[in-house]
Amino acid sequence: MPLYFKGLICIIRDCTALAIQVNRIDLAAAPLTQTPEREDEVKFLSPPFMKFGLAILMRKRDRSPDIRRIADLADQEKIQYGVVSSGSTAMFFRSFRRSQYSKMWSVMSSRDNPTLVDSIEDGVERVRQSTDSRPFVFIGEEYTVKYHASRKPCDLTYVDGNVQEYDGEYHLAVRKNLPQSTVDRLETSLGRLNDSGQLRQLYEKWWVERAECSLPSSSTMLATSAMAVLVPAAVAVVLFGFSSSE
Repeated sequence: MPLYFKGLICIIRDCTALAIQVNRIDLAAAPLTQTPEREDEVKFLSPPFMKFGLAILMRKRDRSPDIRRIADLADQEKIQYGVVSSGSTAMFFRSFRRSQYSKMWSVMSSRDNPTLVDSIEDGVERVRQSTDSRPFVFIGEEYTVKYHASRKPCDLTYVDGNVQEYDGEYHLAVRKNLPQSTVDRLETSLGRLNDSGQLRQLYEKWWVERAECSLPSSSTMLATSAMAVLVPAAVAVVLFGFSSSE
């Protein structure tokens, strides 16, 4: 029989913060990454519903054969680059002590010329407003980067980050005192959703059929999904339409 879930569901990116404040959100459905701070307040479900890497968002006119991965940005000074100042991407760069990523973090967080941004939207806007003489690119989670590259006015593109050291995962989250029996059933249904091919169907429906711009051929992978639409749809399938029986 389907798993019917009676509780409050939050479908926004700041779900965990909202759940902490009001202590009444049962399930947070958004592209959430696990961080130590969030793990102190909520329980993340396993398995993750998506895995991802990093990517570079840039103006189409700034695309260059010299920039084929994120590490290439560390060896040049013409193109400025930045990340959201808080979150898992910034944490990744900040955590490296000796590598090109540590060097990049020092550049981005420099007091003289900081290139950190407050939000994804600020990063996208800064890319669009950058100039030929001082181009700017935004580094972020590949789902988000590729989503913005697929939106009109189709002036942006992306480059895969090819960062082997980065393994990103998106999870659903529930309040810590949710009954374990409910947690088990949610995780079982989520695992079956991953194995059944239904995420692929959601991807085809909400991403392939709705992209507004053509993207590089590598974007045909499942990993390039419009998360703001895919996540709520996936949750609806998990909670209301997917069998939880053996």
